[in-house]
Amino acid sequence: MQPLRVVFIVQGEGRGHMTQALALATHLRAAGHAIVHVLIGRSPWRSIPEYFSSGIGAPLSVFDAPAQVPGSDGRALSALRTAADVVTRTPAFIRAMTLVSEATRDADVVVNFLDLMGGLSRVASPSPVPALAVAHNYLFLHPALEGAPGPQPVRRAVLSYADATTAGAAARLALSFDELPDVPSVRLSVAPPLLRPGLEALPIRDGAYLLAYVLNAGYGGELAAWQARHPEVEVHCYLDGGASAAQFPYGAGYHVHDLDEAAFLEQLAGCRAYVGSAGFESLCEAHWLGKPVLAVPTEGQFEQTLNAWDAQRCGVARAGTYADLDDFWRSPTPPEPERVERFRRWVARAPDVLVAAVEKTAHIRRK
Repeated sequence: MQPLRVVFIVQGEGRGHMTQALALATHLRAAGHAIVHVLIGRSPWRSIPEYFSSGIGAPLSVFDAPAQVPGSDGRALSALRTAADVVTRTPAFIRAMTLVSEATRDADVVVNFLDLMGGLSRVASPSPVPALAVAHNYLFLHPALEGAPGPQPVRRAVLSYADATTAGAAARLALSFDELPDVPSVRLSVAPPLLRPGLEALPIRDGAYLLAYVLNAGYGGELAAWQARHPEVEVHCYLDGGASAAQFPYGAGYHVHDLDEAAFLEQLAGCRAYVGSAGFESLCEAHWLGKPVLAVPTEGQFEQTLNAWDAQRCGVARAGTYADLDDFWRSPTPPEPERVERFRRWVARAPDVLVAAVEKTAHIRRK
């Protein structure tokens, strides 16, 4: 196939969508295609990790995008603060849609990793350039997951948001822990997780420490308090901003790290068990490495509640809260080896499946 000029639009909340973009960029380049521009949403509440800006290997532009703003305790989402942030930055969001429209004009295909501005820009200014929407979130549109928990109004709101990110997209791809049939009636195809190459080279061991990742720094304080009650346990906690963001006391056995993809994966391969916010990507990485996982959804972010439920459904993680950490650490149960091997085979199909999806989407304009 003729080499494609691909533009990425990436949601900047959390690290999972950035990880997926890094992985797909590698696969597309291996197939002879070029990533010509990457656009990433930003907010005052999140930083863009250096590993992404230096590792994506393409011109990078940032734009203002909606964020889920934590409350004063630095933990749960605050609906009031989130609404105030939307009101305050609405003019910047309008400028962002213009930027996205202009930056994608000369591409052959756009890949949107769950960014709302990427979807709304195509409503405000329809584009002939075909777009592919990629995210785990779309999986909850699948009939097989109709049994997911939560109040229906909240679930509908979360799925409506995800649906809005696909506005104007020619196709949408749901990344999944396990293999499920496509659902053409809702324009949904199911694909393996997009994990960064290199996991297979990591030495897997039990280093007797607990590894943690928290989306909001307040949860780091909760983990530090747990470690203080269990001084014999060494804890390594990754959070945005590292020690400078850790505005809580912690002792010698508690180690705070800024976001660093290589260091995180090395420590994930060497930990006894992992506890983290219920982001899809880190759950997949831990499962690929065969680690026991406690998935703790960030309060107020219902999509993480769905992720944790789905991970438990697939045997990837135990869904819970930090109140479950005593019991979890006392006897962390690794996933069944045959389940891990099946998951690895599924993940190994990702390069072919994702590259084919991008190429098929690009062809839509050429019909």
